Amino acid sequence: MMAETHSKSEVSTTTTTTTSPTYAAPKSSGISLCLQYFKTGPGIVKLVELLIGILCMACAAPAWTKGTHWFLFVVVTAFVSTAIWCFIYLLNLKSAITLPIDWLLTELLNTAITTLLYLIAVIVQFCSIGVEPQRNIAAGVFGVFNMLTYAIGSFYLYRDWKDSHPHSSFSGPVLKRNP
Repeated sequence: MMAETHSKSEVSTTTTTTTSPTYAAPKSSGISLCLQYFKTGPGIVKLVELLIGILCMACAAPAWTKGTHWFLFVVVTAFVSTAIWCFIYLLNLKSAITLPIDWLLTELLNTAITTLLYLIAVIVQFCSIGVEPQRNIAAGVFGVFNMLTYAIGSFYLYRDWKDSHPHSSFSGPVLKRNP
């Protein structure tokens, strides 16, 4: 029997775990159609927000009580702002517009404020059940589902914003001074 010795070079692989944003827009210089966003988690959440918003509007309209007027105002405002964000992602306007805007922070604030307004609107909707209570209750229930969907969207945006801003902007010398 013949003994052979093989010298094997071991390759050391080191993996670094870096978290990347849920969706990174393609780098292009102009407006282009970009459907990849709507295949990601945040994109699907935005489409669900629009769908549940349509159901909320259908159940709450026409508004017979003042509480339902407020509920419809919040639902329609949220629907329009979400539709605008969908068009921003669909047409890839974030990379086409060269303004010094922190897009993630702007969208995060919009979604978080919408979540809070939905919470208030749902409470008001349930407290003002008047004419046709079944429709008003259904609108409130769909409002709860949409509030939860906006909360999930806020979580995705917060996570992406935190990953893209590893150092807090409030960690400067102002906070390090001790009185």
